[in-house]
Amino acid sequence: MNPPRDWRALPLSWLLPALFTLVGLAYLYAAPNFEASDTAQHVGMIKFIAETGALPVQSGDHNELYGQEASQPPLYYLIMAAVWNAFDTSDFEARYLPSPFTVIGDTSGFGNRNLVIYKQPYPPDLHGSSLALYAIRALTLGMGALTAWAVYQSARVVMPDESGIAVLAASLTAFNPQFLFISASASNDALVNMLAALIAWRMLIMLRDGFEARRDLALALLIALASLTKLSGLVLGGAVALAAIWLLIRRRDRRGFLRLAGMILIAFLLIAGWWYARNLALYGEPFGTSAMLDFFGRRSTTFERLFREEFHGLRVSYWAVFGAFNTVAHNLFYQVMDALALLGAGGLLLFAARNRRSANTMTALAFLALLLALGAGSLIAWSLQTWASTGRLLFPYITSASLLLALGIHALRIPKLLIIAPLLAFSLLAPFIYIMPNYDHPPAVDRLPQSAAPADARWGDLRLTAYEIPPAQIWSAGDAIPVTLYWRVHEQSPLAYALVLSLVDEDDNVITEFETWPGWGTMPHPWMTLHTNYRDDYIMQVPANAAPTGELSLEIRWYVFPDGPDLAAVTESGEDLESLRLALGSVNS
Repeated sequence: MNPPRDWRALPLSWLLPALFTLVGLAYLYAAPNFEASDTAQHVGMIKFIAETGALPVQSGDHNELYGQEASQPPLYYLIMAAVWNAFDTSDFEARYLPSPFTVIGDTSGFGNRNLVIYKQPYPPDLHGSSLALYAIRALTLGMGALTAWAVYQSARVVMPDESGIAVLAASLTAFNPQFLFISASASNDALVNMLAALIAWRMLIMLRDGFEARRDLALALLIALASLTKLSGLVLGGAVALAAIWLLIRRRDRRGFLRLAGMILIAFLLIAGWWYARNLALYGEPFGTSAMLDFFGRRSTTFERLFREEFHGLRVSYWAVFGAFNTVAHNLFYQVMDALALLGAGGLLLFAARNRRSANTMTALAFLALLLALGAGSLIAWSLQTWASTGRLLFPYITSASLLLALGIHALRIPKLLIIAPLLAFSLLAPFIYIMPNYDHPPAVDRLPQSAAPADARWGDLRLTAYEIPPAQIWSAGDAIPVTLYWRVHEQSPLAYALVLSLVDEDDNVITEFETWPGWGTMPHPWMTLHTNYRDDYIMQVPANAAPTGELSLEIRWYVFPDGPDLAAVTESGEDLESLRLALGSVNS
């Protein structure tokens, strides 16, 4: 009997995915079920398939939850439909409560970033359909872990004697906050990312060792499965086809080439062909993209305009843009990653120069770069037709991006721990710093602070018990004014009141305003516990183009949501007010 292995002898290829999973659990906790890009539509696909046993058809009916995802290849949804059916999900309609105030795609504002309102965001509600979604997300997170493992394996194929490069490449994948965020959501991205990383790994082995029957079969199956997961799987198939042609030219192994080509064709037809044939029958083209564009929206733009207006969003969203593309990290993080990418690109040229006489290494580099170029090219072509400039769509090619960057850093002799440790620390802190504050309910307070001024106003069953605002002063355009309001509910109302906060001048002109629920969109007041004070924090920003004012006031109004009347503010003495205004000072020129 062999003695048990010491834990220190465990391969790093498994230690990194395990660490990724632990960090990923923080993202699973921090981001509620519907708060990643297109999650509601992905869940709609899963739910529809689980309940009907059929695939939806893309149509002009915009009321279906699955939306544009009806045109997506179905493998991920078929797998997760089985998970969905293992739980009691009859409460889904009561739990899926989209917020009408969400600001999508705008990172410049404050609050209203939650797509859905949750009666219990933290700790997560592990019952019914909520539990089903957390189970689906946990399995999806496992796909992200296998992606990181495959990146490690790819690096060992390219540089078998340099385990540090493999650790760095896998870390650049595993501790990328955006990759963690997407991997911890319900999304078919995670499955295609995993299959793509496995394909890249097997392709690199094929380039090194040539054709071999069992490896060829594995590659063919992976390509077919990826093609049934997302259309980017076809890009991977194209890269493998080019690699096979290269091998045919170099090694003259016609038999091996034909065997691989036959396996890929047969696997594709048996596993994925039916879905493309279905598209042809339904939509008149095999990919279903025309129907998706009809639903999601088309546009016509130029490459120059696309680069000028959307490259920044693409770049930062490769590393960290959370929620509904409305939550970003501190700008310093992006500056550091930009600098790292530029250093890596320069170092990669140096690495190529040093290894130019190694045919195997240069071939691997060339095909990694080719795969990334094909992926970027397909994303650009798609973005020219519709709004798709988001970094997560490059993750099927993350093996190339992470490994090429790692090779460049290695060539510059930058200590790898100097990259890995800060990235790991940031990825672990990000969910608590940037994600959770957008979804947590306003806190209940036992005592009002002495700094709070007592208030004398109520709207229906809702009272403003106190507030904190800065002393009246002269503000400048662009200034941020902190406001804290303390709410208390004395009777349970079946109606949800919408809060309107405005900055107004002495002539009653509205300078800026927004609508929300308490907690900046997270907690309709009927969910508040009776006779409990809740602290509600806001930032009122004076617009950059604001004109000078003689007086500046904060106006507080409520109306019955969604289209009911305004509620009169009533003082404790019973006096009706049209609205409540708190003096803030003035705005200078």
